[in-house]
Order: sequence, then C-alpha cells, then structure tokens
Amino acid sequence: MIQLIGLESVANQSLTIRLENSRYEIVLNTLNDDLLSISIFRNGLSLVKGIRAMPYTLFLPKHLQLNYGNFYFDTPDDEYPHYERFIDNHRFYYIPATEV
Repeated sequence: MIQLIGLESVANQSLTIRLENSRYEIVLNTLNDDLLSISIFRNGLSLVKGIRAMPYTLFLPKHLQLNYGNFYFDTPDDEYPHYERFIDNHRFYYIPATEV
C-alpha cells in the first residue's frame, strides 16, 4: 500500500524511516526559493544523491525500484515541491516494490 511520509515545513531537513524492514534516510536540501534536491539512502547505502525534486517523478531508477520500491512528490498543478507547503498540500509518498 502506498504510504504517506510526513515532512516538516523546514528547509534542509533529513529523516530516517523504516519501510519494508529497511531503514531509509531521506535528505532534502533547499537549492533556491523554488528548487529542492533529494538524496535517498537505504541501510546506509546511497540509492540516489542530490537529484532535483520534481512533482510526480519517481526518484529511484527502474533497476532499483523492483527491489526497493520508489518515492514521489504529489503537488497541485505540477508545482515544484516546496518545504513551506509540506504541511499544506505538497505530499511525499513511498510506493512498495510490489506496487511499482
């Protein structure tokens, strides 16, 4: 089942979450007023690092999502994800490998 991951409305944040018996670290960095980058680590290993956070874009490459699932941002009107709107309507989701 797709899982909503709660984010705080603060710039340059990181969080650690357990998903499907693995520990994921999500790092979001504010690049400028309109852009964020995202890095995703699984059990201490880097899956992606410093890629631009875009709406409705799956962040992990296809060869990884088959085993690890994937992540994406859901935003209204294809807006770029922005940390000030994380408590409003910019949401971050995890899709399990069985549903990708």
